[in-house]
Amino acid sequence: MTIAESINQFCSYFEREATAIGRVVVTDGPDFESGAGNPSRYSKTLYVTAIDTLAGLRFHKSAYPSLARRNRERFIRFLEEYGSWPEGDLVSLPFLKDELESLKFLERPLGKHVVTKMLQFSTEDGGALPISKVDESVASLLALATMEREEEAVNDYRHLALFYRYRNSLVHESRQPGKAMEGLFSIEEPSYHGYIGDSRWYLTYPAAHFESLLKRSITGFRAYLVTNQIDPYCLVEDKARW
Repeated sequence: MTIAESINQFCSYFEREATAIGRVVVTDGPDFESGAGNPSRYSKTLYVTAIDTLAGLRFHKSAYPSLARRNRERFIRFLEEYGSWPEGDLVSLPFLKDELESLKFLERPLGKHVVTKMLQFSTEDGGALPISKVDESVASLLALATMEREEEAVNDYRHLALFYRYRNSLVHESRQPGKAMEGLFSIEEPSYHGYIGDSRWYLTYPAAHFESLLKRSITGFRAYLVTNQIDPYCLVEDKARW
């Protein structure tokens, strides 16, 4: 098999998997009281598992021994390079505001800016707001930071970092974090929504976003393999005795 054939076979397999995950159904459930049997949670877990697999191959331990031991950095870097998600580098202002409030930094320039921006939106209006309408770039916010802890908070609440934390809840805790109700609205992109009588904004990463992120990542990874003429099967460790 030629390298071109190997690349096509490998990437086509993951493309079919991405489509198959989107067809996952649960015959018993969901149980809204306990949260069991939630098809969205199951499909999201499968999507991030596939992304993890591709990230592990892209930054294989033979070429990236240090990065191979740091799953967070490897996962985020893979999405930065191949996920084609520009909003991923935006900073969640609702999350950042809560952090700055807990640090008692809201009266500082960065905190005042975030508070002013969030006053433009109200949870009483109903509906959902795409993150692109609310959040801001890392660079614009770091320009207002004057303390190391502020800079750390800005970077901690990038959506790429939050998405990894979301991934950990799915994979390690078998739950979707937070109280977002993505089924309440027809949401296909990362968005915020609120509840009447509650001033907090809730973030949702809908299943459709997971699917498109995986598919874009496969496309980007395929291009990387083709450009560098890498046979992906050379990166796969064969566990023949399993």
